[in-house]
Amino acid sequence: ILGELSAEDVAGVWESGEPQPGLTRLVVYSSSPSAFPAILARLEPVFARNQRPFPAIEAGAVADRDWLEEWKKSYTSFPIGSEFFVIPSWSNDNCPQGRRPIRIDPGQAFGTGTHETTQLTLEAMERWSPAGLRVLDLGCGSGILAIAAQLLGASSVIACDVDPVAVSVALSNFNRNAIHGIATYCGSVDAAASNSVERVCCNITADLIVELLPEISRVLCPGGVVIFSGILLEQQELVRNALDRAHWKIAEETARGEWCAIVAQRHGA
Repeated sequence: ILGELSAEDVAGVWESGEPQPGLTRLVVYSSSPSAFPAILARLEPVFARNQRPFPAIEAGAVADRDWLEEWKKSYTSFPIGSEFFVIPSWSNDNCPQGRRPIRIDPGQAFGTGTHETTQLTLEAMERWSPAGLRVLDLGCGSGILAIAAQLLGASSVIACDVDPVAVSVALSNFNRNAIHGIATYCGSVDAAASNSVERVCCNITADLIVELLPEISRVLCPGGVVIFSGILLEQQELVRNALDRAHWKIAEETARGEWCAIVAQRHGA
């Protein structure tokens, strides 16, 4: 749906788990009221191909406002995992005792910490400690997972993303948290050296995980561990099958909402 909408006059999309768990509401913003028929024409075939009923759609006008400031009001400090506390860069909140602060301004990059996939990945990272290991954050977004990996004691961290805006945002967040030494580049896993890391955080999408699995296997040392996330529950079997074909060992699976994470170990341990 998002892919089809990107071809139309769409200024943004807001996804929420309303009105109840198990349902997803998409609020689509467009600067042109005349775009509505074109949006409908784009979406109808998507549901038809997937043999899904076409959803109820409402349209209406929204008063203009400072959307960035409106969003900042809703993005407040919160705990994540068992060790961390995310604080928006514009907030003066103090970090609770016993937790480590991560100060984030996500800008236009994915990685506020509020999404289930980010939470599942970070929680798995805490259980599968990167202390003393070389870590690759593949699809780093805002850099929140790379920051957590370094704070958890990784010997070195590499962060990459194919989106140059995300790379710029991540670098700003590294500086914001006084995190130094994270090797950051715009690109994907194919640019990393073979057998160069023992741990990979891979919070992307199921189709990309399957596509990039050979390259992920190449950069990972034998016996290394990858935390895969960004996987919808209905895509879990797709990723499992790809891991099985590549002779990976699945060590852990967790889920939250409609998303899941898979921790897997490369063969050769």
